[in-house]
Amino acid sequence: MAFVEDTRPYFADFGATATKSGVAVAGIFDSAYTAAFDMIAGSGPVFRCASSAGVVRGDTLVINGTSYTVTVTEPDGTGMTLCRLEAV
Repeated sequence: MAFVEDTRPYFADFGATATKSGVAVAGIFDSAYTAAFDMIAGSGPVFRCASSAGVVRGDTLVINGTSYTVTVTEPDGTGMTLCRLEAV
């Protein structure tokens, strides 16, 4: 059963807008620092949006003027999807 809460107020307060093929997609963007094995470091950008937005692996999202390719999508079962991104 999908989560039926209206997410628009949440995205309005904390969100960012991504553009996918010219269409605005509301979500939460995070480009936090990540490190692995104390050797490899960088950012691990992710974008969380409503699953109904239809973002899939291979899509290009433009966020804050930077283009990203969606490398992985992780639906969480509540109607939200976490999209792992890679800068183009």
